[in-house]
Amino acid sequence: MSTAEPQDRTGEGVEQLPLTVYSAASPLRYPLQLTGEILADVWRCRELIWILFTRDLKAQYRQSYLGFVWIFVPIISTTLIWVFLNSMRVIKVADTPIPYPAYVMIGSMIWGVFAASVNEPLTAFNAGRDVFTKLKVSPEIFILSGVGRVVFDLMIRLLVLVPVFVVLKIIPASTAWLFPIGLGCTVLIGVSVGVLIIPIGSLYTDVNRMVAAALPFGMYLAPVVYPPPTGGWAGTLVQWNPLTAVVVTTRDWLTLGHSSYASAMVITAVLALIALVLGLIIFRVVLPHLIERMGM
Repeated sequence: MSTAEPQDRTGEGVEQLPLTVYSAASPLRYPLQLTGEILADVWRCRELIWILFTRDLKAQYRQSYLGFVWIFVPIISTTLIWVFLNSMRVIKVADTPIPYPAYVMIGSMIWGVFAASVNEPLTAFNAGRDVFTKLKVSPEIFILSGVGRVVFDLMIRLLVLVPVFVVLKIIPASTAWLFPIGLGCTVLIGVSVGVLIIPIGSLYTDVNRMVAAALPFGMYLAPVVYPPPTGGWAGTLVQWNPLTAVVVTTRDWLTLGHSSYASAMVITAVLALIALVLGLIIFRVVLPHLIERMGM
């Protein structure tokens, strides 16, 4: 009678585990390697991003009777208020190249997606920090899940433009296919700002309040509900606002077919992409310190 000798599988098990090497050297010395690690972590958790996105989307409207109707309310209410003020001569708005209701609605939609893109990274980080501090998952997946919700809401809001264009007899320009690209640049700029404020905003709630107060005020520093002024200190302020190029170009691509701000918007989008990469690197480097400061 023969007996089988036990086999040592320790080496086999170790080879299957990922190898983590800790070093006293700063990760900032190898920014490209750190960026690659972030992308690899996100790709590895891509299924979890979708699970988080669908879970949060269902939870958002689970106890709502009107559901997706609430997505349209901010845009429609803003448009009605400004059309009423302009019609009653409470304010005097210069002539716009397209009917004023459509001008305000498109501008409000662009600004709304920018504001949501700024707020979502910090909101998603705070919502998921109890998870990624206990499990080995990348915190960036919560940010991407939040950005996914912003894009989903935007796609729903675009539906409101169809009846508005029909009623006002507006024909989309030949450059309308660039309109989604303009909206994508808007999301990119907003997310880059949102990622940059995470390190401070996650520690101090004052930052969140300051952003919430600044965004409505910032709307009036960009040509969202009025055409860009050409003179005076207000005109100079609006012209130097980087969001002016984003709002005007995106709206012009949909309705006019040309925009004098297109080159400025491209420059702004490139700078936002660089800021986003730097923001993610800084976020990954300071994450252990954030967890320690937050007492988790």
